[in-house]
Amino acid sequence: MTTLGQFAFVNPLHRLKHWNPQTRKRVDCWHNRGKECFLCNKGAAQIHDYTYGIYISKDNEVKYMSVNLSTHSHFQRIFSALFDDNINPCDTVFEFTKKQITNFDGKIMNGYDLVKTDQEMFVAEIFRPSPLSPNQNKIRKFRWAVPEELINKIVKHDGKPFNLIDLFLLLKDKAPRLQDKTAKSYAVKLLENGVLDIRKAKEYRH
Repeated sequence: MTTLGQFAFVNPLHRLKHWNPQTRKRVDCWHNRGKECFLCNKGAAQIHDYTYGIYISKDNEVKYMSVNLSTHSHFQRIFSALFDDNINPCDTVFEFTKKQITNFDGKIMNGYDLVKTDQEMFVAEIFRPSPLSPNQNKIRKFRWAVPEELINKIVKHDGKPFNLIDLFLLLKDKAPRLQDKTAKSYAVKLLENGVLDIRKAKEYRH
């Protein structure tokens, strides 16, 4: 499946979901609302759901597209590369293709790919959501030096003491397909005075 689209913003709405086997549908995780979640209590896995707003024509109507964590991280890497080249992803019309993509540690996942096109943008910046909003375009400010997918798997260890070897082993446990050299570079990046510092996963643009 291939279609054309332009992002209204590059920072999506993030929600936690569960798969309910009884209704065979995704349902909200109540922890998102600060309440007790009976599906969490039953041990049901949380699903990261990211909703992007996109334009598919010049009619200025925002459509919404929900993607999984792997696709979201793939999109964010593409956006970061464009920002590095002083290109605003929201000024770009992309070709969206539903296909299998490779996540950060080499695992094949179902998702979406983006290819930049030379087509004229559907909606000019003045008619889009303000990039100055604190909820929009946060990726302008930083890049993920360590993949967001991996950070989500180790965030509960933030602030705990680690030596380089133990952190390396933790990263390999969470991402077995990650190359040793890459895992070591991430471990070095995330350690600060013998403590895991998740904040170091982000490199801020100046």
